[in-house]
Amino acid sequence: MTAPVTPVALGTDQARTRLHEFTVIDVRTPGEYASGHLPGALNIPLDQLRRALPELRDAAGRGDLLVVCASGRRSADAAARLAGHGITAATLTG
Repeated sequence: MTAPVTPVALGTDQARTRLHEFTVIDVRTPGEYASGHLPGALNIPLDQLRRALPELRDAAGRGDLLVVCASGRRSADAAARLAGHGITAATLTG
C-alpha cells in the first residue's frame, strides 16, 4: 500500500532558493495572473485544477511542483487536492 501524499508548505526564502527546481503553478484567476506572476509560472486557476490533473501529473513526474496564489489559501487548497490524487506539491506561504 502506498503512503498518502502530504502537501509541504514552503516560506518565501525556502522557495526562492529552490525556484529553479520547481514547475510553478499559479492557481489565481487569469486576470490576477495577468497583473503579475512569477516568471515561467503556469496559470491553472483553482476551479480548473481537476481538468489539468493529467498535465500536472506529468509535470510532477519531471520535478517538484510549487503552487502559488495571492494569500496562500488557494494554493494550500490546490496542494491538498493534488495530494488527494497522489501528486506531491508544495505550497508557498507568506
